[in-house]
Amino acid sequence: MYMILMEILSEITALMQEMIRNKCVNPPGGEMRSIRTIEKYLQSYGIEPEIFEAESERGNLLAVMKGVGNHPSLMLGPGHVDVVPVENEEDWIVPPFSGEIRDSCLWGRGALDMLYIVASQVVAFTQLHNEGFTPRGDLKLLVVADEEAAGTVGASWMVQNYPDKVQTDYLITEAGGDPIAENRLTYLYGEKGTAWTRLRFKGVEQHGSAPFKSDNAVVKMAKAIKKISEYQPPRDTSVLKPFIKGMGMGRITRGLMGNRWFLGLILTLLSKRNKKEAAFLHSLSQMTLSPNVCEGGAKVNTIPGQACLDVDVRILPGQDEEYVRHHFRKALGNLSSEAMIERVPLEMGGDYSAGNKSDIHSPLVSIIENVVRDLRGSDYALVPMVSPGATDSRFFRRAFGTNAYGFSIHDGSLTTAEIMSLFHGTDERIPLRTIELTYLGYLEIVKRFLG
Repeated sequence: MYMILMEILSEITALMQEMIRNKCVNPPGGEMRSIRTIEKYLQSYGIEPEIFEAESERGNLLAVMKGVGNHPSLMLGPGHVDVVPVENEEDWIVPPFSGEIRDSCLWGRGALDMLYIVASQVVAFTQLHNEGFTPRGDLKLLVVADEEAAGTVGASWMVQNYPDKVQTDYLITEAGGDPIAENRLTYLYGEKGTAWTRLRFKGVEQHGSAPFKSDNAVVKMAKAIKKISEYQPPRDTSVLKPFIKGMGMGRITRGLMGNRWFLGLILTLLSKRNKKEAAFLHSLSQMTLSPNVCEGGAKVNTIPGQACLDVDVRILPGQDEEYVRHHFRKALGNLSSEAMIERVPLEMGGDYSAGNKSDIHSPLVSIIENVVRDLRGSDYALVPMVSPGATDSRFFRRAFGTNAYGFSIHDGSLTTAEIMSLFHGTDERIPLRTIELTYLGYLEIVKRFLG
């Protein structure tokens, strides 16, 4: 049995290494390289997936095991094979597209986000096929492009163009499984929405040598940045409360952190001890506004007549674009009449996405928790979490009402803070033991849910 597992793990790591070396950096993407890698692997075991090419060299893969009953369906994925660029390869301990194994980890861009999950799901699906597994409901495997942008040729494209093929009752995708506390692993049941907002300011162009009482668009933008950065949106602890309860905190601590009036003080105190932890809890308790890109002016000797500010806005489930605009107007105060509030253009990633979530306690979640206890120990528990960032799950929740969860099983050799720093970061890597646990977890979850 041990030798068989080692052979399977070598297949997973070999798949990961080839996908890392395929260098499907988005933009421009080129994800068909890794889609073909997966297709070839599946075909070697007699599985014939469907390939959907959305654009030249960009596409998606779907494989299906038909169920024999009326049981709910389950999807492994969508798993994305595109990765983000590497800013400076010289900063890496190992070359970022080498797929090197060192110090009991597999290193490379995309190893953590999310090629270890893709490879584990592909191999788990294949192993079930090899065993002659007959699912009670449909089992689907979906691998996609373009998650690191807007999903327009990936998951979103598949949902729009082939809804009957990709519709599913449940799915498991990234990320989750983080060792958030002793004997506690996270699972993602929801995510904040994105409402990237552009503020436009107008002024009057004139010569820069006479600025007295000038109508300078950049000055207005600068004042707006200060107001936005200092603005405190209303706090909302509706998604924070399940998280802190799952963490096993005492009743008094839960009561204080779950009270939006005390939360601000707690976050301030916590930030002096652990800034990253405070920032994470802050993100789960309110809409966040981060002014990140500003443009204005054409020449140093000309007072600018226009300027624009792009703000990364993340909203909780239940908050919408009108909520966003209302609070921008409040934040800007008497400057709001000077600003045109609009979406960041779609081609720059400005596609509005509402916050969304699935059933926090579904039959699949119960199975996941039991599998974790079998693999990690009977004292382990799951912590429900809403992701501050977006994933492809949003397309399935919105289109089909899918119960979508982000889950894997980390081995604990990296802390949650270390894991988070490696997403899109230098020296991205994943422990080999995490790959093993994640594969075993997916295999057992499918068997218990569909068997």
